[in-house]
Amino acid sequence: MRRLLDVPIRFPRVVIAVWLALFVVGGALALHLDAALSGGGFTNPRAQALVTQEVVEERFAQSPNQLVVVLDRATTVTDGTISRVVSILRQEGADSITTPGDDPDLASEDDRAAAVIAGFDGSATAAQNLVPDLQERLEDARLVDDVYVTGQPALDFQLNAHSKADATRAELIVFPLLIVVLLFVFRSVVATVLPLLVAGSSLALALGIGFLLTRVTEVSNLYTNIVSMIGLAVAVDYSLFIIKRFREELATGRATPVAVRAAMSTAGHSVLFSGVAVVLALAALLIPRVMALTSIALGGIVVAVVALVITMLVLPAALTLIGPRIDRFAVPFLRPAAPRGVRTVRSRIRRPALVGTVGILALAACAVPIASLSMQSPVASATVLPASDPARQGSEILDERIGQEGLFPVDVVLTLPADVGTSVALGQVERASTWLAQRPGADDVTSVTAIGLPAGQLTTLLDQADTPADLRKLWDARDDVITARVVVTTAQGPDSVSAHDLVEEVRRDLPAQLTDGTRVAVTGATAQGVDFDATIVRSIPLVAAVVLLLTFAMLAFAWRSVVLPALALLFNLLVVGASVGSLTLVQHAVSDAPLNSVTPILLFAVMFGLSMDYMVIIMSRMQEMYRAGIPYEQAVLGGADRTRSMINSAALIMVAVFLSFMTAQISIVREIGIGLAIAVVLDAVVIRMVVMPSVLRAIGPRAFGRACPVPDTTVREPSSETPAESGALVGT
Repeated sequence: MRRLLDVPIRFPRVVIAVWLALFVVGGALALHLDAALSGGGFTNPRAQALVTQEVVEERFAQSPNQLVVVLDRATTVTDGTISRVVSILRQEGADSITTPGDDPDLASEDDRAAAVIAGFDGSATAAQNLVPDLQERLEDARLVDDVYVTGQPALDFQLNAHSKADATRAELIVFPLLIVVLLFVFRSVVATVLPLLVAGSSLALALGIGFLLTRVTEVSNLYTNIVSMIGLAVAVDYSLFIIKRFREELATGRATPVAVRAAMSTAGHSVLFSGVAVVLALAALLIPRVMALTSIALGGIVVAVVALVITMLVLPAALTLIGPRIDRFAVPFLRPAAPRGVRTVRSRIRRPALVGTVGILALAACAVPIASLSMQSPVASATVLPASDPARQGSEILDERIGQEGLFPVDVVLTLPADVGTSVALGQVERASTWLAQRPGADDVTSVTAIGLPAGQLTTLLDQADTPADLRKLWDARDDVITARVVVTTAQGPDSVSAHDLVEEVRRDLPAQLTDGTRVAVTGATAQGVDFDATIVRSIPLVAAVVLLLTFAMLAFAWRSVVLPALALLFNLLVVGASVGSLTLVQHAVSDAPLNSVTPILLFAVMFGLSMDYMVIIMSRMQEMYRAGIPYEQAVLGGADRTRSMINSAALIMVAVFLSFMTAQISIVREIGIGLAIAVVLDAVVIRMVVMPSVLRAIGPRAFGRACPVPDTTVREPSSETPAESGALVGT
């Protein structure tokens, strides 16, 4: 680290010039990110539903992306109006179009609302990007009173647009709050501006790198949100720790280069481990291999690494150039607090073992509501969007006036060897259709055996080379395989509990109703959601194990202790459990909807990384004071006392950042923001300031084990202070 630190101290202007150039390039690339992001991502491409969907698209010539134009009028929607809509859709590149003339169920009973379904080949991103232009063209045509473009690509596009708006709104809210908090912390304008510059440049560079990532892989719109959340929090906190230590070093009379080296070898050392902890924890989110979590992991990792690099290289270069001017433009009505010596520290906690035990039990009690936690990804729901969104409004009109269950059916696919014959295969389809029609979550069942043709005539039609078009949508016989679809309209909508139960029941029980050799697979939006949720649940143990193992190994290496890493894992688990439990209570209080299945696993990974900031900062200060000759209990109390204001300020910054996302219009972003804010408060106030010092006092000096060597402090000038007095100024 010493050699790396030589670069910004010896060549500060070069480092800053390179940083400015990268900032400009990153900002330019970031301008193109929005159009390259993809909506959705809440599916598992390797699970049964997505694999079967590919079979449906290939065998039954179904377009992979379907947009729905919803027409709402005070009078009857005429055939001429429908024709003009079809013309516009053709011009936009639609490969297939279904109108109320083809399917009477696409019109309301009073004919004042109608839907036109358009299928588009190509990628999902391409279909999503058609939405704004199509919506504008339909509105400009003034065909009806209201027209809306909805369907899965439209919902995903609007999710993308609102996610970007949410991130921008949160940044506009939080930056003024950060200015106020930093002014109170630093009491100077120059010191306040530096963390904001680090944070702003970290976001710009991370968003620019995000655009480059979209060139090689699909990236979800959640990338933008997580970059803002994590980037603002860690960039400002890391800068705060280093600048505060730098000012302390200057206050002792040390020269600027010496103060920079001392700050970076202590606070910078802790920041480096904190940043690595964030990266390792977020990297575990790559395990499920689903786009939503992968994008969140990439966004968090990229912005954490960028913030770390800027903090470790650019910030010391800036401090080298600024020097004592860091205190310029002091706020006159804010007076710096007088430093406190460690000998004055007294604990009001007389029974640390009891207090620590009570604190642990209280946090464990907060985690109890997890037992009633229900999780579900809203893959076919418009309710995650704001009420004013056109895709949501169109979906609601479909639901109320026409019925949208047919747009998101449960698609059951039966596969048999062709040598069983058409008659036998039809018997299996009939048996499956009858069984499905009796399921509680099913409303209507469509298959080749349910269209009303006599068995003999149906067999003849299916055996001939030119099968009628309406039958080709449900039956395919080629390559020595018979593939049949049984389309089930759900009784309560695709995201209902009954629809999810239906998918699981079909997969579990339907094969037993059919003869050997008949394979059953289920696809559709509901099945995709079921598979995604199952993927997340299966991944939780592995994600948790990876995070715990990597974090333990890193802390054991850093602190040369087994007890301290074990305590860190215990404390972090308590915080995550308590925050998810509290979030569950909040969710139950405001809505009957389940938590998004992404939220708990994301809270676990993100909070495990972020909480290392406080753990490393406080523990490093305690160990440095202890190794400076201060008695163990005084080192523990002094470390907690000397870092209290800094930790509280850092926590306040994080809470402000996370709560700013409560203004988000996307429900999952609000859930994550609230959950992280709760976790930070519990971590900083309950764990780090009460439970951790109490537990460490109860355990005694063996908690430090061999203790990690104090970061190199040979840069210090000779001092006549006693070890105890010197120890009061040592630390992060």
